[in-house]
Amino acid sequence: MIRASGLIKKFGDKEVLKGVDISLEPGRVYGLIGPSGAGKSVLLKTLAGIFPPEAGVIERDHETMSLMFQEGALFDSMTVFDNTAFPLVDGRVPVANLSRQEKADVTEKVSHILERVGLKDAAFKMPSQISGGMRKRAALARALVAKPQVVFLDDPTSGLDPVSSNVIMKLIRDLHGEYHPTMVLVSHDLRRLLPQVEEIISMFDGQVIFQGNLDELKGVPTGELRHFVSCRFDLGSQP
Repeated sequence: MIRASGLIKKFGDKEVLKGVDISLEPGRVYGLIGPSGAGKSVLLKTLAGIFPPEAGVIERDHETMSLMFQEGALFDSMTVFDNTAFPLVDGRVPVANLSRQEKADVTEKVSHILERVGLKDAAFKMPSQISGGMRKRAALARALVAKPQVVFLDDPTSGLDPVSSNVIMKLIRDLHGEYHPTMVLVSHDLRRLLPQVEEIISMFDGQVIFQGNLDELKGVPTGELRHFVSCRFDLGSQP
């Protein structure tokens, strides 16, 4: 369980989070939506502990957490394998330098997650040697390899073609099904995102203005949220 109340985050004189209240239940998949500049990525990084808030309270039940950055943020000088292993060994890479037992344990976990995301044959390639979709899958593998209880995924399909986007979204759902972490996905691709999540959180201008399921979202009659979603997702034709 993660609860936040009254979160305020500033960068200089610019207030990005303006009193955000949010509650995340264990094991659920959330979609965080809203226009560019609404504060979605900043909220993820604040909840994950990367950005300290200027005000407000975050309550966490001692969950382990992981964040997949919007741009992937793979280390260019490391192989896909060592990038994936990074959170397992607190950055003590390359894995080849670890003790025999630790290396065996890490190799088993990394090999499993890379196989799950279809990168077994790319394990020892550098990020510059693989496609954008493969880099996204590598970043996803790194975010999930330690099986954190809470996973924040910042626009995991940005910049990808429709086929690659579908692959990533299916992987996220399949991997969630393996051990049921709490997941929060930011995406502008509402057509792919909304049918995949259990609950939707909408941000506008640094504030959460809606939290509910898709049926409840369909019931929003008018206003900026209805207009924003209906321009990207057919609210009338979904079951």
